[in-house]
Amino acid sequence: MLLWLLLSALAGIAGCHGENPAFSTPAATFKTYKQAIGTGDLDLLWSCLSASYRTSIYHDDRAALAKEWKENPAQLQSTLRREIAQEKSINGRIGYLLFDPTTLNSPQASPFFYFIREPEGWKLTTHLDSLFHHELEEAIARGDFKLPTD
Repeated sequence: MLLWLLLSALAGIAGCHGENPAFSTPAATFKTYKQAIGTGDLDLLWSCLSASYRTSIYHDDRAALAKEWKENPAQLQSTLRREIAQEKSINGRIGYLLFDPTTLNSPQASPFFYFIREPEGWKLTTHLDSLFHHELEEAIARGDFKLPTD
């Protein structure tokens, strides 16, 4: 009994450190992102974004995200319809989701969400993120990823 309690305590402590299961894969992060949108949880939505995304897009200002959400709720709501067609992790540091084109709100909508791995797990970023670009260029140089040729 004492051994069981000790092992349970150690497992609980280990679970408190490292990656959050809500961000364990790009798909898990997207599910968490959709949950945040569906429930109106701005704090959870904020936690889905990478540090570089929060800085470059919102200047580390949650109020800017809240304002955008209020001014353009249809943009976020269209995310709820998206269905993942492909999940790709590149070199364990960056990845993307490709969405089924029939679940996008318009033909002009990007079928991709981009992700970068931070200490808490996979976080949403933008293809314009310089760290994302750096990691992608290194992955291509090492042969870990090839850009489509068509």
